[in-house]
Amino acid sequence: MKSSNTPEDTAKAAGSPITDDEWEQSVSDHERFKSLLEAKPQAKARYDALLAEISGRQATLRRLRLARSLTQSTVAEFLEMDQSEVSRLERRSDLLFSTLKRFVEATGGEMHVFVTYPEGGPVELLVGED
Repeated sequence: MKSSNTPEDTAKAAGSPITDDEWEQSVSDHERFKSLLEAKPQAKARYDALLAEISGRQATLRRLRLARSLTQSTVAEFLEMDQSEVSRLERRSDLLFSTLKRFVEATGGEMHVFVTYPEGGPVELLVGED
């Protein structure tokens, strides 16, 4: 019996791996795009500005802490852990949601999680609430 909450792969994406020809085409399309950017300075400037904007909205835990002018020791004190544990935490690629939330709060922030689906706008995910 299939659960009604389980998404169905109607596109059958899992069963259709990319072919060598498709891969080669995507590589040549990317090269063509790069060539066009190099040939058109205005397009390159707009592309670079867009990348800079995207980069400006992304941050690692370390960058969050530094942007708030906090030391690892200060954050460690708030989190009731050693400075070395904060150092390790900042380098981790996988951590508990609760730990991430505590880190954000330790740096003076509030954490909100939004989920976006193709057929609708963003929905704020309320974790740990009914």
